Amino acid sequence: MLVELNDRFSSKTLSLMKSISTVYPNSTNFLNIDAIDEFCFHIGGDSSALKNEFLVIKLMLQSKKVNNIIELYNELISMSDAFPQTLKMITNAITMPISQVTCERSFSKMKIIKNFLRNSMTNERLSDLTVMAIERDFEINYEHVIDKFSSDHKNCRILLL
Repeated sequence: MLVELNDRFSSKTLSLMKSISTVYPNSTNFLNIDAIDEFCFHIGGDSSALKNEFLVIKLMLQSKKVNNIIELYNELISMSDAFPQTLKMITNAITMPISQVTCERSFSKMKIIKNFLRNSMTNERLSDLTVMAIERDFEINYEHVIDKFSSDHKNCRILLL
């Protein structure tokens, strides 16, 4: 558990989170040009252009009150040609937590599916069951599944209705 906590809260991860917080209006680091380098490098952005954009945005937002990152995004989207690096950073900051959820969910589902009682499961079956458990938003045609099963297993004594 200590190893996991040390990995999750390493100095590199914390500096990345501090850098992400520069686009959140609630943060104390909001539009802080000294803290943007880590996340800018992470998303492949241009750090010097982003610093210049932040300086202009600071001046623009002096007269306006922006409460959250979505309001900031909506404010800047109409000027996307003027602030491409900032919009790229905001888009990545908004989607970052979502992109981590699927990964976390997949590992927890895999632990449930493949436990010590089902350890003889093949990798293909494990992969198929895990995809079905994680990606729950698709329809299953049960009639087609039953027909396929009955055609593949003609000698079964199961009554399929």
